[in-house]
Amino acid sequence: MSVNYYAFGPFPGGEAGGDGLHIGQAAAAQRFLFRAHQDQGLTTLADWLALIGRHDVSIRNEAGRNVTPEEMQETMTATTDARGLPLRERFRHANEDRYITSGGHAFCRRHFH
Repeated sequence: MSVNYYAFGPFPGGEAGGDGLHIGQAAAAQRFLFRAHQDQGLTTLADWLALIGRHDVSIRNEAGRNVTPEEMQETMTATTDARGLPLRERFRHANEDRYITSGGHAFCRRHFH
């Protein structure tokens, strides 16, 4: 099972009443998969943390549940599941659509859900 997360605020894609700017996806037994938005400079964990930490940004999951910045950061950086078992990497090699940052975070440049 997977859950997608979205940011809302005063930036392209974040308009109230819209779908939100896709942050990425959490999936059972796997590390978080980030959505890269190169046109908005969202290409690293630090970029996303700066955005979700802003006072004018809200976060919701695909079911419409509000998520705090602290919860989102925990989800984005989790390396173990609730039982303490290691989460698998999403992929090991980069290609034209995806890359792995020096911190080991997986990003996808293409639209996904």
